[in-house]
Amino acid sequence: MLKKLLLSLIILVVLLAGIGLLLPRRVHVEQSANIEATPATVFALVNDFAMFNRWSPWHAMDPQAEYTLEGPPRGVGARMIWKGDPKTVGSGSQEIVESRPNETVKTHLDFGEQGAATALFTLTPDGGGTKVVWGFETDLGMNPVSRYFGLMFDKMIEKDYEKGLQGLKKLAESFPQIDFSDLQVEEVQVTPMTVAYVAASCSKDHQEIAKTIGASYAQVGKFMASHKLKQASAPITIDTRWDDSGYGFDAAIPVDRAPAAPIPADSPVKVKQTYSGKALKAVHTGPYVNLETTFRKLRAYAATHGYEAAAPPWDEYVSDPGNTPEVQLITHIFLPVK
Repeated sequence: MLKKLLLSLIILVVLLAGIGLLLPRRVHVEQSANIEATPATVFALVNDFAMFNRWSPWHAMDPQAEYTLEGPPRGVGARMIWKGDPKTVGSGSQEIVESRPNETVKTHLDFGEQGAATALFTLTPDGGGTKVVWGFETDLGMNPVSRYFGLMFDKMIEKDYEKGLQGLKKLAESFPQIDFSDLQVEEVQVTPMTVAYVAASCSKDHQEIAKTIGASYAQVGKFMASHKLKQASAPITIDTRWDDSGYGFDAAIPVDRAPAAPIPADSPVKVKQTYSGKALKAVHTGPYVNLETTFRKLRAYAATHGYEAAAPPWDEYVSDPGNTPEVQLITHIFLPVK
């Protein structure tokens, strides 16, 4: 009887192993969602591991898990390593191996002894929003046990992916809804400048803004002449207020040095040092009347990439409007961030 039971067990194991080898070797699971945000916004969130835990379906499962980021801050080569509870999130790493702006992000997942996999985000414009498809694919190899386990992947992964996409949707839709995909942004380190400036304000009417800025620069010019100061670089306006009540700004001109003589307390022109540190820089080409739109794009870019404002932004007027066609005017916009 014992021999018969042992033989039956062997036959059963061989049979199960044979069936297991007939099961699919590759597993593919995907979920999709429609998000009322631009592809640029969604792409920024899935292309940056620093933003991952703000929408990840696994972060809440193990808040004590440790995360380490390596490589570039975003895009190809960005890598995240996690160490958590083996019963929940386990340990492993993922690295971005392909990144096409506003279209796809592919990551390689390494679960150690449990194997490896590939995840892929595909973004497609959908009306004013984005259709996001989140896919998962792995090769189970020749292990029949792994192939049986693969039969449960759909239920295991689809639930997490659905939850993750809902978190991504909620986060993406919370940001300013403006398309910044055409904006070229550079992270720079700026050094302080000595500037002579006039604090001014006016309405948000563009003609009045131009008139007020011009009059303010005229005051600064007279001040510079009286103190024998030389202009050191392009003039700037530092934005101190932009709201329903109007526009407040410092019309400033960088100078070669601080004045030797004390500045009277009642002088409308003052001297100060500008911001020093990290900033986002964007280039605006064209009429000044469109600067507000470029500013809105830059602020949206900063928000979706996890930056926080560190100081008031400013415009640097690279072109001379007196001898440059309006459509060719170059303005650099700086947004200090931390």
